[in-house]
Amino acid sequence: MQYQAIVRKFGPAPEVVGIERTELPALRSDQVRVRLLARSINPSDIITISGAYAGRTTLPFIPGFEAFGVVEACGEEVYGLAPGSRVLPVRSAGGWQEFKDTDPSWCLRVPDALSDFEAATSYVNPMTAWLMLHKKIGLKPGMRIAVNAAASSIGSILIGLANAVGVEPVAIVRSEESVARLRGRLEAVIVDRADGDLAVGLAGRHGLDAVLDCVGGAHAGHLAAALKPGGHFVHYGLLSGQSIQPSFWASHPDIVFSYFHLREWVHSETMDHVQRAYAEVAAQLAAEVIATEVRAVFPLEKIGQALHSALPFRAGGKVLLA
Repeated sequence: MQYQAIVRKFGPAPEVVGIERTELPALRSDQVRVRLLARSINPSDIITISGAYAGRTTLPFIPGFEAFGVVEACGEEVYGLAPGSRVLPVRSAGGWQEFKDTDPSWCLRVPDALSDFEAATSYVNPMTAWLMLHKKIGLKPGMRIAVNAAASSIGSILIGLANAVGVEPVAIVRSEESVARLRGRLEAVIVDRADGDLAVGLAGRHGLDAVLDCVGGAHAGHLAAALKPGGHFVHYGLLSGQSIQPSFWASHPDIVFSYFHLREWVHSETMDHVQRAYAEVAAQLAAEVIATEVRAVFPLEKIGQALHSALPFRAGGKVLLA
């Protein structure tokens, strides 16, 4: 028997995620069974539970895109993994349960240098940040970049990775409380509390090489205006709940606009390539170049309490299920 968090209808996560006890199925000969030890609650989980991706999500389902565990058992056709291996099963949801049966080729190898909690937060945000900086914008010394929601978990990681190559970002936050949570070396801090704050804060800071935007909405135009011709605008989240308006495209033909979604990247690459990228990220974590704050830990069977604690995500720090 095992505990599983189950979604049987779409809606607000605290209302629709339930906990159930189920029998473990027989392990397939070509799969591994991973005993999951620690799991993150991420915005991507909440968005999926809401039904935003209903067209590609079949009910009922087990949420959780980021979970760390240890291989418990291997099918007789499995090679290259053995019981006791530390892994992150990726390319599918299903992390909010005690055991996950999965394709062994979808298991990222986790180095012993990472603790269980570090491992459980080493994939979604760190991989997204590293890939955007190094694959999307080609981060190098001397570049000038801006990061909004800069006091969030991923904002902190973006700042740390930028600092590692000598880049000091412009950090954009929503409150003085967020300013207090900022870490790392920064070119400037802009507190975007009310209409006009962002435009005023960016005045005189034009010529940016890149903007990393996870907020969306009307402020995208102010950020785009601060980019130099040919600058990169990478949009990877929608914390505001407001899409970027179509007029954005017509009014900014001189910038390079792109989306980034980790799920799409992972599904488009070979797992060897994904493993190499993850090894780069894990090395940054092991060297303490980047880190993720864990502010609360709940047992899986207390999923309702965990979700209430995790939301809203602007509160800072990760909530784990362990």
